[in-house]
Amino acid sequence: MIKDDARRASTSLEERCSAMTWFPRLLGIGTAAAGAAVVLRPETLANACGMGDSDGNVAPTTAVLCRGIGVRDVLSGLAMTFAPSPETLRLAVVARATADFGDAAVLDLLPGDSETRNIVATLAAGRGVLCALSGLTIRSDAADEEVVKSADDQQAYGWRRGHREGRATERMSPLRRWVSEIVEEELRDADVVD
Repeated sequence: MIKDDARRASTSLEERCSAMTWFPRLLGIGTAAAGAAVVLRPETLANACGMGDSDGNVAPTTAVLCRGIGVRDVLSGLAMTFAPSPETLRLAVVARATADFGDAAVLDLLPGDSETRNIVATLAAGRGVLCALSGLTIRSDAADEEVVKSADDQQAYGWRRGHREGRATERMSPLRRWVSEIVEEELRDADVVD
């Protein structure tokens, strides 16, 4: 029974962790895709910001600048998508939100009056807010450790109860418990033990 409770707690922890990180990871995918579009077609960003000519052509130096922004977005999006731990994901989200707020501020400072540029600046600020809010969905390791501690407490309770009932059960590490369960199952399948 204790083994089942610990296994359920471990499974629940994994499900909660993956459920809590889907939103920032989805934003990362979108950011990487948008960055890739800018790398391939820098005129999309340049024209939206009012840096292209009336025909939609972009100067080579402006295209290089836009591609640099696109590369930054691809890398930050991939960092959010493939972050291996909650701390790393949180850091990637902070970096992405900071970049978005910086974009909004810089776009607002560009000379000229471009309604499209103002829309792009508003979208950048909105994406920054969205990224910042997505960071709130990332569970911390302290909360995860609390769940693991609860499972360990349940295991210790089972050990104490088993000891009082005359069954000497030893406290095992999760890996050792898992291997032990596999061995017991194989022995039962081979009709060596009941």
